[in-house]
Amino acid sequence: MAQTRPAPVRTAARPARQPSPRQAPLRVVRPDDRARTVGVMSTVFVMLIFTTLFAVAGLHAVLVQTQAEIDAIHTENSALEKERNSLLASQAWHDSPEGLEELALGAGLVPAGEVLMLAPVPIGALRAPESVDPFAGVGAG
Repeated sequence: MAQTRPAPVRTAARPARQPSPRQAPLRVVRPDDRARTVGVMSTVFVMLIFTTLFAVAGLHAVLVQTQAEIDAIHTENSALEKERNSLLASQAWHDSPEGLEELALGAGLVPAGEVLMLAPVPIGALRAPESVDPFAGVGAG
């Protein structure tokens, strides 16, 4: 007869072993200083560009305003120079013989008659005035 083995006796089943989770090789990592440096440098660079552009825009505004003032002054100078030239031409006309004649006629003066040349009178040729007022008898007649 063949020998038979007795069946092993099973005792209470042991609970199945929970596989322990594998621990990943983790460690505390310090922040990378290079990344922070690049970020800070980039921020500083962008701020520098922004500030420069803002300053250039401000200077441009000042330049445009100053140019507007200069243009206004040039326009005023041109108008004053035209007025000055007009006044000089008017003064030259008033100083001319034609201008003087027109102004005299406008003031009520009349043209003189013919020019009479007076000759000197010798001493003793005229008699002495009869009255103290030489114009007393003029216009009474």
